[in-house]
Amino acid sequence: MSSDETLSRIREDFKRRRGYWNDEWERLLHISPSYVAAYLELSAYTAERGGLSPKTRELIYVATNCSPTHFFERGVRQHARFARTFGASLEELIAVAMIVSTVGIQTYLLGAAALEELVPGALSASDHKAYARTVHQKHLQLLGTALPQVDAAIRVDPAFYEVWLDFAAAALGTQGPLSRKDSHLIALAAYAMCTQLSGPGVRQHMRAALDNGASPDEIMDVCKLITSMGVHAVVLPVPVMVDEWERQS
Repeated sequence: MSSDETLSRIREDFKRRRGYWNDEWERLLHISPSYVAAYLELSAYTAERGGLSPKTRELIYVATNCSPTHFFERGVRQHARFARTFGASLEELIAVAMIVSTVGIQTYLLGAAALEELVPGALSASDHKAYARTVHQKHLQLLGTALPQVDAAIRVDPAFYEVWLDFAAAALGTQGPLSRKDSHLIALAAYAMCTQLSGPGVRQHMRAALDNGASPDEIMDVCKLITSMGVHAVVLPVPVMVDEWERQS
């Protein structure tokens, strides 16, 4: 098979299995056909062999592309279009973004847990204990089992954590357009993605997803699906490198 035939085969296979093609992939195809072919196998694996519905899969892609630690506008637009094709509503797409916005709590959880480790009981006031128990119960009602980091966060400042719980309740939308299971699968993706990697967040929403009917296979499908996000390290910078190289030449 000639070089042109190889490129054409990879390009058409990509369009058929992933549903899109753009100029960045065309440039990468000419730079490294083997890389594009290998990425195609990785990114198509879960869609072709997994159990997530096409709509849920695209909503998860929207979540990873609209993360505050990695906002990729073209990816949001592309997967929002695909999600709509598979029946997603605008309300569901906005609900995804609101769920992703909850990742900010990891800053506070990390700080509270670290402070308690370094200075045990430094900010835990005895007169907060009854209030802390109330907030703890509120957490259980919304998110299920409380991890050690959550216990520390409540002890340090129960009032702040309660304010965040109210925010999380609005974001997760207990009466919103997404099912509880899908909400937690989407949150799992947001906390597990390569630019977030929040162990507490992953465990929290993994447990909640399981409690709301998700199967272990669906949990791992989410993790497999978002593994391919690392390709943005190539898709975005390489065209810039090539342009700069050609400009200097």
